[in-house]
Amino acid sequence: MNNARKIMVLGAGDIGRRVFHELAHSPNPRHVQLVGRDEETVLKAANLTRFCSVQRGYTNEVSHARTDITDVARTAERISAFDPDIIFLAVSYQSWWVISTLQQDAFQRVYAANYGPWLPMHLVPVMKAMEAVRLSGTQALVVNAAYPDAVHPALTAVGLSPHIGIGNVANNVPGITAVAADELGRSTADVEVRLVAHHYVSHRLSRTGNSGPAGMGLGIRLDGRDVTGELDVAELLNRLPGAYRRTGGLPGQTMTASSALSVLEPLADERDAVVHAPGADGALGGYPVAIENGKFRALLPDGMTADEAHAINVSGQLYDGISEIRADGTVVFEPSAMAVMKEELGYDCAEMKLSEAEGRAQEIAERFAAYRDRTAR
Repeated sequence: MNNARKIMVLGAGDIGRRVFHELAHSPNPRHVQLVGRDEETVLKAANLTRFCSVQRGYTNEVSHARTDITDVARTAERISAFDPDIIFLAVSYQSWWVISTLQQDAFQRVYAANYGPWLPMHLVPVMKAMEAVRLSGTQALVVNAAYPDAVHPALTAVGLSPHIGIGNVANNVPGITAVAADELGRSTADVEVRLVAHHYVSHRLSRTGNSGPAGMGLGIRLDGRDVTGELDVAELLNRLPGAYRRTGGLPGQTMTASSALSVLEPLADERDAVVHAPGADGALGGYPVAIENGKFRALLPDGMTADEAHAINVSGQLYDGISEIRADGTVVFEPSAMAVMKEELGYDCAEMKLSEAEGRAQEIAERFAAYRDRTAR
């Protein structure tokens, strides 16, 4: 398989293993490698994927390797040794769903802070992974799963942003497509949705059926013609948490894995596609994106300007708990969101330079662990 495309999945948590497993099940020649910090975990996961592939008649090469993302030099060595065409980053110090394991009343209180204050838990491991990418000298395309809406614009300041993200804005597009297709009495293949939305909005849509106080941009096309104005969009979106509700939480990661594959598969197969993704080329928030010859181009709803799309995502960022991401990568947090963190965890951070992110991540981890123990009594 000398012409096999090489894809490294860096991070062996739930989303990394799901995506790794699916990437191996392709008729197109690939070599997929799972890399994580625990040898037993990555060995067993790689073998499971390999055996399932054999069972289904696929012959792609499957391998594994070990590294700790905090060891930048070793991670760079792993990347150099494998020489991937694509790297999928599935690294985070604390996955988004972990707070849902709190007792319900504690979860609801912490949940009110939204996602922005937890940024260091995602930014730091991605930053370390990107330092390893740069040290390795690889020319691989890097696709990131960890809060790309905010991680990418922050890391752009120091030239460490991954090329594109996955999930978030993309996770609602299939549901909206299905609702619109059913309303129009057509196949989902005939309907094209173009959604501009920050993580805050994408998190709300399937749960509440609206964008709340934040902005969003939505265009719906039928057979290439814009039909948005002919539909009651608010009523359609309101069906998402009703008749079109889906499994969420950790089991619902299947949706995020599918969103990741919608980006990774075209890149792996070197074909053009229209997808939805956050953080493309360091952008803030999420957009419809055209993949063309391995490059990315925003594909906005009809009549929407780039400035309007950016403003929509800035509004979502604000309600996600981030007031501003400055040109030097400094992140300014929204006072109301941080007030929740201070009240519940005793954690307070008005603004954070990139050089301070690792210390902040450690502090959040320690305070959250103490909070979980305290509220479990």
